Order: sequence, then structure tokens, then C-alpha cells
Amino acid sequence: MKNKYLKGAHLSERKFKEILRLFADDLTATQIANISGVSRVTINSYLKKLRHQIARYCETQHPVPVPVLTYEPRQSDLTSDHDSDTLVAVKPEVDRIVKPVIFGICRSSDRLHTEILPDVSRSMIHAATRGRSVLETQVATERLRRFNGLVDLGQYRLYRLGQTSDTHQMDDVDAFWGLTKHRLAKFKGLNRNTAYLHLKECEYRFNHRNDDLFMVLLELLKTYPLTLS
Repeated sequence: MKNKYLKGAHLSERKFKEILRLFADDLTATQIANISGVSRVTINSYLKKLRHQIARYCETQHPVPVPVLTYEPRQSDLTSDHDSDTLVAVKPEVDRIVKPVIFGICRSSDRLHTEILPDVSRSMIHAATRGRSVLETQVATERLRRFNGLVDLGQYRLYRLGQTSDTHQMDDVDAFWGLTKHRLAKFKGLNRNTAYLHLKECEYRFNHRNDDLFMVLLELLKTYPLTLS
């Protein structure tokens, strides 16, 4: 069946556009499946591929080239009784032994960019917010200076680094974190395996917040269609 947005799909272009519009409206996989009549397993598969494409696009816009963190869904992700895009919060009682997911936010021109920082610890964030460096992690500490804010997703907390006097810039950082926190709360927490994809989706949505996201996504998929192979 011909579908220029989704190669190799047994799904009409019209039905795929319906799914894409529901995604643009920020509905969950279960809601999209119920409305569209397409199975949730299929919807989960499409949304994963769509989020990968969004992440790749966001990385091409990043002012500093960074590696794309990929995630391949396990079969259990596609067949679980819960939405595969549901996020599971880090529990406080294991917070000390589970490495937190930390990401940086920087503003370049009129866009915000995010980057997950696997080598950054909470102690480094605390040192950076106090204007101190940590000797054994000097290189990573220097990297933090590129960012306007850091977020510890385990604690759902934004740290403003205060490296700019541009209040508009910091307002955007605060607004982005507000959007991201709201979306993650809606999905009921954080799943470490899909944190990167959800983060990049939030980045994409924020940078296109004044646009018709459905039309923006259509343009993206005209250039970079999804494939099921």
C-alpha cells in the first residue's frame, strides 16, 4: 500500500495521517489506538520509530555535535499491559544506588537544545551551581559551562547555572522544563530506557510550540519517511 510517510506499511496514508495528528495532539499510545482502531502494539512500534526520527532531527540542529543515544525496544515493551511510552519514576528508597538521568539545556539562537550527560553526577551539579569545580572531574565540569540549566530527572529538579544575564534565555529554560515536567508527570514518571526519546520529543515540541506540529511532522516525514524494515 502506497504511503510516502511510512514505507513498507500495510496502512493507508490517510490512516497514518490520523495517527500522526493524534500524536501531534500529545495523546498516549493507548488513546491513539482506541481512537484510530489500530492495535496498540502497532501504534507503539510506529511511535518508537517516529521518536527516533525526531531525535535524529534534533541532533542535526544541536550546536555541538553529540552522539545519538539509540534505544531498541524489547519485545516486552511492545506487549506489556502498560503503555510502552509510560515512564516509571525512580523510587526515593533506591535513589541513592540508581544512577540518575541528568541532562543539560542550552539555548542557541531561538532554539533550545538538550543533551543527556551520563558522566555528570549530582555532586558535580551541586559544585557547579556553587561556582566550584571538582578536581577529579575537571573536564566534565568545564562541559557544564555550556549549559544554562541542568535537570536531575530522578529528583525532577532544574538547576539554573546562572551563566547568563539574559532573562529571556532563562525564561525559555524554565518554560521548557515546565513543559517537560508536565509531560513526564502525565506519563507517570521516568523509564531510563526511553528517557532520551521522550526528552528529544519534548525538545522538538518546545521548539515548534508556535507552529502547527502536525504540518511540521508531515514535512519532516516527507524528507525522512519512516520505514518498517
